[in-house]
Amino acid sequence: MLTRSFCCFRGLSVEAEAMLWRRGCLSWRHLGIEARRVLSPAKSASVIEQLLLFKTALEARSADFFVGRLPAGHRLRILPSFLKDAAFLDIETTGLSRQAVVTVISVLQNGKMQTFVRGRNLHDFIQVWQGMRVVLTFNGACFDLPFLMREFGFSCKPAHIDLRYEAKYWGLQGGLKEIERRLGYHRTDGESGDGEQAVELWEAYEATGDVAYLQKLIAYNTCDVRSLELLARHIWKLSCQNYPAPHPSY
Repeated sequence: MLTRSFCCFRGLSVEAEAMLWRRGCLSWRHLGIEARRVLSPAKSASVIEQLLLFKTALEARSADFFVGRLPAGHRLRILPSFLKDAAFLDIETTGLSRQAVVTVISVLQNGKMQTFVRGRNLHDFIQVWQGMRVVLTFNGACFDLPFLMREFGFSCKPAHIDLRYEAKYWGLQGGLKEIERRLGYHRTDGESGDGEQAVELWEAYEATGDVAYLQKLIAYNTCDVRSLELLARHIWKLSCQNYPAPHPSY
């Protein structure tokens, strides 16, 4: 869908994109051919100039280039082009203060869930992070990523799509659990909870050594990650709904 998107071009809005689709411009290739016919001289010259940059960025697998140019609500269009290098991520911590530390990280990539636990295999996450081109979170710009950068001392990060803001564009506001309920997602009792309970589960595990507390924390955390994927698929469909021809599935 990325090469069928025009709202990432400077000077072309989502509304202009829909107009171009209706006029039969359904891909970058079509736009390159038809730009002078369907756009003003100034816009067509700008689009033709940008096309070369866009094709070069796609060949270079530069996800950040496109995430920075697609408007909110439509950034998930990059996923079919970067799916193998994209990961859904959620973390748990000991709290919200600057002294708090990361306790659990779960990552879903290429259909495979991996979980990293403090005191066990937390630092194995570094290699996974280094292999990501795109990371998807919910409220990660404010929470997950700052904690990870501080915990591991990362100097750079993958292209980031925060589903909180993608969902907000489509009227889906509130926390992840609230959005889940609106979309009809249901958790089992073992997967339910909230951030405060996640802290309490870690504290109980550390105090007692009882792995049942850790297992419940991991179940809650991995459920959050799977919920991110479901939310991303929902937003993806909304973003592509006006495209007049079949588009690649995600």
